[in-house]
Amino acid sequence: MSTHQSASENPSSDQTSPSDAPEAAGAPADHGATVASMFDGIAGRYDLMNLVMTWGQEPRFVRRTVARAELPDRPVVLDLATGTGDIALEVLRSHYGAQVTGADFAPEMMEVGRKRPGGGQIDWVEADAMDLPFEDNTFDAVTHGYLLRNVADIPTTLAEQFRVLKPGGRMVALETSPAPDNMIKPFSTAYIKYVVPQISRLITRTPGAYEYLSATSRGFKTPAQIQALLEEAGFEGVGHETHLFGTLAIHWATKPL
Repeated sequence: MSTHQSASENPSSDQTSPSDAPEAAGAPADHGATVASMFDGIAGRYDLMNLVMTWGQEPRFVRRTVARAELPDRPVVLDLATGTGDIALEVLRSHYGAQVTGADFAPEMMEVGRKRPGGGQIDWVEADAMDLPFEDNTFDAVTHGYLLRNVADIPTTLAEQFRVLKPGGRMVALETSPAPDNMIKPFSTAYIKYVVPQISRLITRTPGAYEYLSATSRGFKTPAQIQALLEEAGFEGVGHETHLFGTLAIHWATKPL
């Protein structure tokens, strides 16, 4: 199930970001290293758990994210928080001649991706999303999945994406969202808060990582708040669409010409 919200929607929201979101909580200086280590520890099971957390819909959301990038012919794309390369590989699959850089701060995650079919065609780079090692105006698009809920400073992260995009380039992000107030909220909240960590205990030896992911999913910013942050970063044509009864969103924005 999905709903669409246009770029002209009022970005204001009554909700504030909860204290368990890293950026709102005043993340410690070693937050990035801690999160990187956590993701390295679950690298081998990450793709399976993403399927579980999205009720098996993850591949569809990845395809939709790439479609929203509206890539040109032979695009030059940066996929941040690339993990095992789901979005990066979809760009290669769907766009002939694409040049794709996958960047992440968890090298073990990228090692899993490097071994996947097509992984050898991606330029894998260990990098901090808040301090990217790329020149200004380099990429036709910047994509990422589940990045913003894990960074210590969202405005700095968005500013870096704005910097490395070419004028007219597009940013597209796949992100979790706190469940909106509707009749589904008690069920979706219970699923992500209780069911997902229990399932993770069956298929991974690090269930604590998924307790963290569950908490950051429930405590992350609303789509309207992300839209406002993108506009403050200088992007235009900002919009989003929601899926999974409002618990997941695809965001897009364009760097002005």
